[in-house]
Amino acid sequence: MTDTPVHMRHMPDFVTPVAPIVIDHAKGSWVYATDGTKWLDFVMGIAVMNTGHAHPSIIEAVKAQAAKVSHAQMNIYRHQPMLDLSDKIAEIVPKGMDTFVYTNSGAESVENAVKLAKQVTRRPGIIAFHGAFHGRTHLAMALTDSAVHYRGHHEPLVGGIYHARYCYPFRTPASEDPTDYAIEDVRRVLRSEIYGDDVAAIIVEPIQGEGGFIVPTREFMLELRAIADEIGAMLIVDEIQAGMGRTGTWFCSEHFGVKPDIMTIAKGIASGYPLGVVVAPKDLWDKCLPGSMGGTYGGNAVACAAGVATIDAMRHEGMLENATRQGAKLKTFFEELQATYPSIGEVRGKGLMLAIECVKPGTKEADAAKAKAFIAECSRQKLILMGAGSLGNCVRFLPPLNIPDADMDVAMGIFSAAATVAFA
Repeated sequence: MTDTPVHMRHMPDFVTPVAPIVIDHAKGSWVYATDGTKWLDFVMGIAVMNTGHAHPSIIEAVKAQAAKVSHAQMNIYRHQPMLDLSDKIAEIVPKGMDTFVYTNSGAESVENAVKLAKQVTRRPGIIAFHGAFHGRTHLAMALTDSAVHYRGHHEPLVGGIYHARYCYPFRTPASEDPTDYAIEDVRRVLRSEIYGDDVAAIIVEPIQGEGGFIVPTREFMLELRAIADEIGAMLIVDEIQAGMGRTGTWFCSEHFGVKPDIMTIAKGIASGYPLGVVVAPKDLWDKCLPGSMGGTYGGNAVACAAGVATIDAMRHEGMLENATRQGAKLKTFFEELQATYPSIGEVRGKGLMLAIECVKPGTKEADAAKAKAFIAECSRQKLILMGAGSLGNCVRFLPPLNIPDADMDVAMGIFSAAATVAFA
């Protein structure tokens, strides 16, 4: 036991922290370790702390609600923070998507979204996509296809799930159109694997998260909407990582002009307090069986209070606008860096959901070692990053949406220095 680092004691070896520190406290873009070091956080709990660490208005909302009631189970009685949060969410989601079920997490939101689609359509099948990540519970991992470690050794997985090719412009063969190449594979699934009238839903991330922050074409998303309508299936848009202002709009699907039938929200909704939401029109929820949805902690009162404060802070402080501005600044920075370092094969993303994909220079061959070296060098300089991508060769950037210029400038200085080491 004495040889085990203190931050790993009583934890399984596979739960290895990205940053080798124990956090004492955090503020804004920064975390402060018990050893006295200060780290710039470009992971933010994996797109959870969109308002930055320890935002004062969220702290006050949590304190005030904890002094009143910490938990009021939604099947027993209502509480004011849930009612207030529902009003706030109704203002930012697509018009007509006016009814919500609260959960504890993104995976639980996905599970319930699929259950809703199956109840509404009375159909068994789901179409998901290669590279997708929808969670690690048993149904969610069957939908997930970004890496084998999320689903391997858990067979048999939930059946009736079919995967099609996602729109990945960077890795589409040069002779193919990215939209057509992906949509033809959806059509292939419908020709060879499942009848359209057996499909309850098509579930898609508007930008793939764990898959590598892959940005599809607008036409791809519009075609999915059209196919869902054609076969009478629900279109579920998973906004868990890409939503809540991360891409500069409240929800990423707004960039594509696509309205889902069902939408899932989590991560950034409550600034670190566990909360997920399944969003759909009331007429869909009216088809659900009583007792088929719910959970002990769903819609926790303190988490809902944090959610209200989160939306208010994002609005009042212009965080969506800042995400757009800072995202453009960071994207331009990496595009300029790409001209010097051909190991950067592509720079992509929207708002402050950005990534670089590392390749062998002069090719599109994935270079996971370069991505890992860049992350490691940034860590050495006390900036926290994470990788992504099914090939392990992407680096993702997820700073808080309210990151100030001074912090972004510090980060870009570290990125420049790290590139001279990792990409040399």
